[in-house]
Amino acid sequence: MKNFRSILQRTDVKLVQFIAYIGALIFFGIRGGLLSVLYIHLFFVFFYGILYCWQDFLIFLLAPLTAIRIPIENILLERYLKNFKQNNPAETVVILGQSDWFKLDTWIKPNFFKSEIKWLVQYLNTKKRNFSFYPKASIQDIKKIMADKSIKEVYFFGHGTSHTFHLNTDEVLYYCDFNDREKYGKEFVHQVHCGTPHGKSLIDYVVSEKNKRKCFLFRKYINSFDIEKEFKRRTRNILEKK
Repeated sequence: MKNFRSILQRTDVKLVQFIAYIGALIFFGIRGGLLSVLYIHLFFVFFYGILYCWQDFLIFLLAPLTAIRIPIENILLERYLKNFKQNNPAETVVILGQSDWFKLDTWIKPNFFKSEIKWLVQYLNTKKRNFSFYPKASIQDIKKIMADKSIKEVYFFGHGTSHTFHLNTDEVLYYCDFNDREKYGKEFVHQVHCGTPHGKSLIDYVVSEKNKRKCFLFRKYINSFDIEKEFKRRTRNILEKK
């Protein structure tokens, strides 16, 4: 009995699933022929594609629609941003991820949609913040922003991880480069992009302990719905306190 339990504990669940998959191919191959084997194989590919790679599966499933929507959204966003201060220091600065239209990721993985930016603007206006957008900031621009003591709050809006931010598909900002709170310290930093369970965030490096919990950071994959939901929640909380 102990040996049986030991075998169960050691056995990888994925191995059991793989054996079941092979067994199903053999069973339906005998009963229904090669066409049945093909159907079963496609079923398992589809099922496990969703189970283990659902993010990439959805990205490519929606790719034809996304590839049409993203350039349109980009044009609309550029027009929308003309209504606000850009590339000038302010109390709050919003750094936007850039798009490289010669890279596949730009066409199938949008940095953000106009609706997300509009919710951010509504939230900042509700807080009565003086803010400025930086749509095409370079690494050197960001170093100046982080070192500028007049800038109290910084948003990084686009693609990234807990430890990095994509300025474009070729240029990546590493948050550990700002591991100096005396030089780069901010009241608040918001990483409005996907996160990872491990690794230090920019918030860990430059924000005081008392303010860290107020910063925007998700240590998981997030999408537009998550971002809009969070800004709606924060806006509602401010309005309820008035």
